[in-house]
Amino acid sequence: MYIWLTLKTKTLTIKEIAKLANVSLGTVDRVIHKRGKVSKKTEQKILDIIKKVNYTPNIYARGLALNKQYRICALLPQFSEGQYWEMPVRGMQSAATSLNQFGIQLDILYFNQNSVSSFNTMAEQLLDQEPDGVILAPVINFEAVKLSKKLKDAKIPYVLIDSYIQNSQPLSFVGQDAFQSGKLAARLLCAEINSKGAISIISIKNNENYNNTLQQRIEGFKDYIANSDFIDHISLNESHIHVSTPNVEQAITKAIGLEHHTVGVYVPSSMIHRVAGCVDQNPLEFAHLKIIGNDLIPNNIKYLEKGTISYLIGQRPENQGYYALSSFYKHLVLGQEVAQAMYLPLDIITKENLKYYDNNFQYNF
Repeated sequence: MYIWLTLKTKTLTIKEIAKLANVSLGTVDRVIHKRGKVSKKTEQKILDIIKKVNYTPNIYARGLALNKQYRICALLPQFSEGQYWEMPVRGMQSAATSLNQFGIQLDILYFNQNSVSSFNTMAEQLLDQEPDGVILAPVINFEAVKLSKKLKDAKIPYVLIDSYIQNSQPLSFVGQDAFQSGKLAARLLCAEINSKGAISIISIKNNENYNNTLQQRIEGFKDYIANSDFIDHISLNESHIHVSTPNVEQAITKAIGLEHHTVGVYVPSSMIHRVAGCVDQNPLEFAHLKIIGNDLIPNNIKYLEKGTISYLIGQRPENQGYYALSSFYKHLVLGQEVAQAMYLPLDIITKENLKYYDNNFQYNF
């Protein structure tokens, strides 16, 4: 017979619960964190004690007590200062600083997103390290699919960031709903142009590989217009341009489409500043052009402040990086279930509310 009134006056430790249940510490830990095999009878006995003494696990103490190191490798595109991928990296590094005391260690490998061989070389290096978890940016889609299968075979959990791989089985996906992002962009742009006129969709990319995120945004944009009651008043022109294209500014200017009397431009990537730069060089021709695109990087902010860009849709990339690494803290250290998908808010940013987004990122994990 247990003397529950005495036990309820203080917070019990796992050791004390194990003593009451007459089982090992490991058995209590497996029941609390729902992992490992424990007989139904023993599990129920432990759960009854936990309920009666109102036990709450100290997750922070547990992480420290395990005193185990977990190595997480991130495989990401190379970038220059001010480019998009700098922001997810900043978020990961912030998480790594916070989680280092719990044994989470971060190692970032970078690949040239214009080179399949670069990706494969870094992927092999990653596999050779046998990490406890992987954060993967699948910007080279087909090669990322192959790597995800190898990770699955090696029983290495991985988190996808920014872009999702169809039919994959990651621990989690962290990013935006790209299809809804495209629909939102269409709604904003159509409102700006009074739901009539020619719109140019200009996809400007750093590499020639299939990018699921960009394609989903474009499909979402088209879907919004296709299901509108003003579809007959809108025409769409679509162009795909690589940044290394000779005379790329001329190619972008042509893609905008003066001959079509274009009134709006949608850029489904962070490269909207390339279009804005061309518009600024031709102010008379493009005086009434409305432009909408993605991501709060310095080059885009400059044109948003000037009014050349009407809207930016943000996806909080710092948070993506932070949450991706934090997922492994929940999974590996705490033994907790991780959400299969963590979709970040779609921020609508204008020059009027821009100042409220400057370095204002909250990590609520």
